[in-house]
Amino acid sequence: MKCDIIIPIWNQLAFTKDCLEHIVKNTRYPYRLILVDNASDKDTREYLGKFASDNPDKATLIRNEHNAGYIKAINQGFKVSDASYVCMMNNDTLPAPGWLERMVEFAESHTDVGLINPQCGGHDGASVDPHAATLERYKGEYMEMNQCQGFCMLVKRELIDKIGVLDESYGVGGYDDTDYSIRAHKAGYRSVSIRDSYVYHRIHGSFDEAGNREEVVKRNRDIYYKKWGKHLRIGVLFSLDTLDALKIARLAEYIYGLAREWSWVHIWINSALGKDAIRSSIDDAVRAKNLAPHQNIRIDYFNLPRLLFDLTISGKLVERMRKRMRDKRFDAIVFFDGYAGHLTEMTTKLLKSCVMKIASPKAGSICKAPLKVPYDWFERGRIAAIGLKEARDGR
Repeated sequence: MKCDIIIPIWNQLAFTKDCLEHIVKNTRYPYRLILVDNASDKDTREYLGKFASDNPDKATLIRNEHNAGYIKAINQGFKVSDASYVCMMNNDTLPAPGWLERMVEFAESHTDVGLINPQCGGHDGASVDPHAATLERYKGEYMEMNQCQGFCMLVKRELIDKIGVLDESYGVGGYDDTDYSIRAHKAGYRSVSIRDSYVYHRIHGSFDEAGNREEVVKRNRDIYYKKWGKHLRIGVLFSLDTLDALKIARLAEYIYGLAREWSWVHIWINSALGKDAIRSSIDDAVRAKNLAPHQNIRIDYFNLPRLLFDLTISGKLVERMRKRMRDKRFDAIVFFDGYAGHLTEMTTKLLKSCVMKIASPKAGSICKAPLKVPYDWFERGRIAAIGLKEARDGR
């Protein structure tokens, strides 16, 4: 097996040289470079021509007569690729030793994972090798994400065969990787970022060359929302008087089910037991379910009198209705396992968000909800998220 590495290039000779030199130096897994020249300047064209002629077994060069943009260039690479794995890559990246081998190794051992990102930040850019060496101890650890980012994204061939190439309606790029990730999700695959693979990314180094970044992002966001709708933002209130492992396990499984269906989940836990003890218990429950940390889950801990906690959360809900925060308003508030916050519930209803009361495996909801309510708390979370989104979008 091998991996085809597709790199669209438009000018930026220094970045391109640096990227290719790091790939050659730091890649041991069998690979082929598919270099797509988007009508670069003379110096860059000449460099790419010489690189391809000097490395005929390692590089395929595609020349475009005009700048076709990132997405079309990636799709050109997809169409000539025949490898078991394909890696989309920006030319403003610097891969560290072992970067590709570790992603492929992880992909081989996780059949339900279709898209993989490496780590990308955390050092000053001077040399990637020393920083990457500090990550080796995290072998096997990863974070689950709703979406992978296109700066360096490993894709399984079987996934490409099922969902095809990037959607070219996103133009020069932006939201194309999010779109591809949700299509992978719909096909039954997870997206992850593994902790022991490292590729430094000069953030937006390649994108800024194209200009009009804000305008492009806004246009593509509108395309994405029209196609898929906005993703849910769900708040979960939880109160804990004793360190009840079963109750915490139910909470952990439920919120992971919500997050698996592309929801942003914010949990507010009120307890006098201490942040560390509760967090450790949540971590134990997550490991017992063979889950990993999830990018879309945020947890805030409080130790407040019930009325003050209720008032605090109500304030957070109202704050999200301010103009600058309105796009991040909560679609639903979950009162978990018997928690009652009358002011928060009243505020939620006034803001026209959904109220869900989860008190037992037979609990219902005042929202339109799925009829099937399983006893598996992870599945309950998934089904709740699907039902909430369908109700909000009128489907």
